Amino acid sequence: MRKSVLTVAAAALALTACDPAPPPPPAALAPPAADVPALVRTARAGLDHGRSAGFATTVVLGPETKHLTGSLRVDGGTSALSVVLDDSETRVIGPRTFTRVPQEALPGKPWIGTDAGSADPVAQALGAGIPLVVKLPDLDRALREIERTGRIVSAGQTRLGDVPVNHYRLELDPAKAPELFPELAQQPAAAKVPAQLWLDIAARPVRFAVDFPGSVPIKGTTDYRDWGKPVDIPAPPADEVVDAAELLKKMGR
Repeated sequence: MRKSVLTVAAAALALTACDPAPPPPPAALAPPAADVPALVRTARAGLDHGRSAGFATTVVLGPETKHLTGSLRVDGGTSALSVVLDDSETRVIGPRTFTRVPQEALPGKPWIGTDAGSADPVAQALGAGIPLVVKLPDLDRALREIERTGRIVSAGQTRLGDVPVNHYRLELDPAKAPELFPELAQQPAAAKVPAQLWLDIAARPVRFAVDFPGSVPIKGTTDYRDWGKPVDIPAPPADEVVDAAELLKKMGR
């Protein structure tokens, strides 16, 4: 019996050794990154101090303002989000998207699902059509846009409320990776997208703002909070989900 207890204890210690606690944040704000590759490396390393967070996003669409809340998890280059807007929830889990609909719309099936990773071209098209307002809080998407299309206009140290931050003013060039900006497909190729990023002492994003041009300009500002606090973003039960592609086919579209 004693040997079994010792074996279990040794196994537990081994597992602990393989999964160390996140490193403590630095004691002071580091100088801003000098270029985009260094900025993206710094922000991704900052996620080691907590890969989940809550957020609040303000979206200005022309004369209209909307407020979103939710949570996200970023892990290994993939992300999961739960976004609440106007009492409707959308969950984005990798390539799959689930949107809660009113019960009267689809009795017994409160969720509509799409899958951009499906082999079905209809499902791919529907999955790629996630509304921009849902994409705005997606931090992994923002870092990919910055990494592939961005340049630093200016960088400096300031405070966001009472939090010391490195503040970056950026310019994104959608022409360098148009697949990341499908919502700008009808815009002139020369159109640039201003953006800003604020990183705290641990290099975690605390705010990201982006300003999309167009006939109806869209400006989104997301504040991230409670980094490292566990979040739960499960896929809805399969028997509560209607596949959007299959639904369209049944409707003859």
